[in-house]
Amino acid sequence: MKFGDYVEIEQKRYRGRNEMYSHKVIGCLRSNYYVNVPVIYPIVEEYHDDVVDVVACITCGVDERTVKRYKKSDVKEETKDL
Repeated sequence: MKFGDYVEIEQKRYRGRNEMYSHKVIGCLRSNYYVNVPVIYPIVEEYHDDVVDVVACITCGVDERTVKRYKKSDVKEETKDL
């Protein structure tokens, strides 16, 4: 994953099935500070014991000014329909 790629991240819903939201990747790094998935509102980044690969993302069409970090293994890369 690199800048400009799109990923889907699971959002918690209390009634019905969880939803997948589209996010745009701003950057990739290693960190122990990221949001747990499925994402629960309010979205809070938390400290964890281990340093892992994370992606910094913005939520497309919702809040495109706030950047949040998510564990890379918790996100799904969007497939491009050609």
